[in-house]
Amino acid sequence: MSYPPPPGQDPNNPYAAPPQGQPGYGYPQQAPPQPMYGYPQQGGIPGYPGGPMPPNVARMPGAVITARVLLFVAGSLWALAGVIGLIGFLAAADGLNEVPGLDGASGGAAGVGVIFFLILGGLAALHIVPASMFGKGAAGTRITAIIAASLNSLVPLLGFLGVASSSNDVYGPGAMLLYVLWLATAILTIIFCSLSAAGQWFNRPRF
Repeated sequence: MSYPPPPGQDPNNPYAAPPQGQPGYGYPQQAPPQPMYGYPQQGGIPGYPGGPMPPNVARMPGAVITARVLLFVAGSLWALAGVIGLIGFLAAADGLNEVPGLDGASGGAAGVGVIFFLILGGLAALHIVPASMFGKGAAGTRITAIIAASLNSLVPLLGFLGVASSSNDVYGPGAMLLYVLWLATAILTIIFCSLSAAGQWFNRPRF
């Protein structure tokens, strides 16, 4: 069924507007825009599609930097103590060599010195290795740092127990101050590595 063209309109014009309610002629009919699926079209980053970038992922937070420095310092002190202890035991072993009949004791002192060095060297590595991985490490680096700081805090706690159980003034005020500073740095390292900013840094997306 055809309709007469509106008044004043050429019926042979292919670009004429179609009558209301009838399919058009000339220009192709365009489909209505379809809804978009998938992630929302917003600015985002891999791992956080469509969402805002988590805070403090572009730059290492200050608390994490401080914890890293404290781990480096603690690891360096453990390494220094291991070297000094090894030198002391080797010197003692050399002195025992000059005493007749104490050759066996000399070898034992050297062995104890090596074991002492390995233990303290392991503690040093437990602090230094995770601290060196703070820039690229993930959650495992953070957990290792917390474990290292927890072990580091046991030494001053044992020192405090020794002071409390001592009946004389073997421990002076200098030793007490050392234990306090030692424990404070270990606790601060644990706190800084446990903050939400540290969690966001170690769980940030890697590109």
